[in-house]
Amino acid sequence: MILSMTGYGTGSAQKDSLTVSTEIRTVNHRFLDLHVRLPREYLFLEGEIQQMIRKALDRGRAEVTVTIQNSAVTPVSLNSSLLKGYLEAAGKLKQELNLQDSLDLKTLLSLPGILQSRESLQPEDAQIASELLETCVRQALEGVLEMRRNEGLALRTEMARILDLVADSTRNIRRISVDSPGEVLEKLRERLSQLLPEAGIDPQRLAQEAALLADKADISEEIARLESHLEQFRQLVDGEEKAGKRLDFLLQEMHREANTILSKSGNLEISRSAIAVKADIEKLREQVQNVE
Repeated sequence: MILSMTGYGTGSAQKDSLTVSTEIRTVNHRFLDLHVRLPREYLFLEGEIQQMIRKALDRGRAEVTVTIQNSAVTPVSLNSSLLKGYLEAAGKLKQELNLQDSLDLKTLLSLPGILQSRESLQPEDAQIASELLETCVRQALEGVLEMRRNEGLALRTEMARILDLVADSTRNIRRISVDSPGEVLEKLRERLSQLLPEAGIDPQRLAQEAALLADKADISEEIARLESHLEQFRQLVDGEEKAGKRLDFLLQEMHREANTILSKSGNLEISRSAIAVKADIEKLREQVQNVE
């Protein structure tokens, strides 16, 4: 199954005074890379979120943003001990520096930590938040997976088109390579005739040398392996399993075979076809980089 690593989804749920919203964005990455943003007092829920994401995704960078709002009235308390500390410090400074100004009520209340909202998380709120979060994450993941499937269909179509081009070039290499031994013999005969125009050429020795050269230039095994990799690649593209890592491995092997064919063959047409294979493999690699 071809799934893109690009996805986006949102989810929201509400109960009593709590409203939970979740947003998940995913992009391509070699491994599964999770980043979760939660309100500070709800950080204990991060493990639960990561567990759900890991069950649904195998690869990609996933950014999860969770917003939790509580509409209940939040009581405010006065930190008396801190206020006394501020006043004592202000009194000392006033005496030491002979200051005339005094702190008014507005200034006192604006000092850090004087007024505190009682935002300590209640057990019942924690339980409700956990339940709502599970609903939200599932909703967001559904959106992510739907987008990944749709993007995957487009990737599959494009990869199938490029695969056909690679297969055509490979068939052309096989067709031309059939005539390579005779071509090697003829080239060797012409070369020796130019170097030794007056000397006779021993046909048996010529055949032996041609056989050695043909063996060194033989690319039949490379062609067979390239064709096998192509077939495996096509099966993975058309299959139902997630195949991103295996596709990447097959591309490495295909590139290796194309390089060997290019280095061993002295035929111009084979070289051109091998270069075309390498170029199309790079196009496939660009597509596979976004396959889960």
